[in-house]
Amino acid sequence: MMESEALRQRFEAAKEIADAASAFLLSHEDMRSMSETKAENDYVTSADRECERLIISSVMRKFPDDAVYGEESGESGGGGVRWIIDPIDGTVDFMASFPDYTVSIAFEDEEGIAFGVVAVPRQGEVFSAMRGCGAFLNGRRIMTDETTPLGKTLAILVPPHRHHRYLHDYIERMERFYYRVSDMRSLGSAAVSLCYVACGRCSMYYEIGLHLYDIAAGIVILSEAGGRVTFLDAREDWIEIAASSAAAHEAMMECING
Repeated sequence: MMESEALRQRFEAAKEIADAASAFLLSHEDMRSMSETKAENDYVTSADRECERLIISSVMRKFPDDAVYGEESGESGGGGVRWIIDPIDGTVDFMASFPDYTVSIAFEDEEGIAFGVVAVPRQGEVFSAMRGCGAFLNGRRIMTDETTPLGKTLAILVPPHRHHRYLHDYIERMERFYYRVSDMRSLGSAAVSLCYVACGRCSMYYEIGLHLYDIAAGIVILSEAGGRVTFLDAREDWIEIAASSAAAHEAMMECING
């Protein structure tokens, strides 16, 4: 297991790197029109690639023996620990100048995801958590909302925009959610969705067809904030996630399972 001081050094470095990546994206939003299609409703911009290069080069300068898993560049390196990077989670948001895109950086050791940092450049917010040390927003401790009645809360429900064949089943589930909560949102970034549950802005988040780099940082932030995460399906290229406050989780699973 990695020594706590070595882990802390990486955590502090991740926050600095996320700040630098955020500054890069804010100063290069003109790159949003330079896009290519990777798959159905799945795009990559020049900013995604350049931001990932910035993050990886920063990691390698400080920790050259660590492995890296980036959305755009894939796996590199070895050594038993790795950084998991999504340079722009919410690329379509970035392309549309919608403010909820994020920079997501996580670190995985032998025990699982050890820390996560999610920066929301347009909002000036940085969510962070290290395993066993709590979750924070801009340095202030955050917790899930465990007291507001479910009927007065918001749920983040993301339709299967890349997997249209699942839309009918998904709409049936959404209808069940609507009877339990006040309203729903779809934000375009899995990382920020998890963080919004972590800080109590929303009670639940449900989405299918995700990848590890979409959620790695967010799940440790939510867990450290007191929330719960269930993986209903977890393959290499397909993750179905149900995340919520502890108080809302049973009701959430009832909505999903019918």
